[in-house]
Amino acid sequence: MNNLAQEVFEIVARNPGIDTPLVCTTLHSEMNYPKDTLGTHLALWLMRNERESWERTCDAVDELLASGQITFGDDGELRATGYSA
Repeated sequence: MNNLAQEVFEIVARNPGIDTPLVCTTLHSEMNYPKDTLGTHLALWLMRNERESWERTCDAVDELLASGQITFGDDGELRATGYSA
C-alpha cells in the first residue's frame, strides 16, 4: 500500500461513514473549498477545481476497495472492513 492509500485508510478508519469528497478535503486540509458544499456537489467542485488531488484520492480509495481494506456503501459511505456501527 502506498503512503497516500495508507493515509486514506487511516482517515476512513477514524471517520466511519465518510465519503470520498470529504476524504479528499481532509487529506488536503490547505484546500480552500466551499465549506457549505458536500456530497456530489463537492465531488463536482473538486473535479473542476482540484482535479489532481481529487484523482489521486479516488485512485487511493479504489486501491483500498480492490484490496478489501474498505467498503463502499450504497450511499457512498466508506468504512474500514470489519467496522460495524
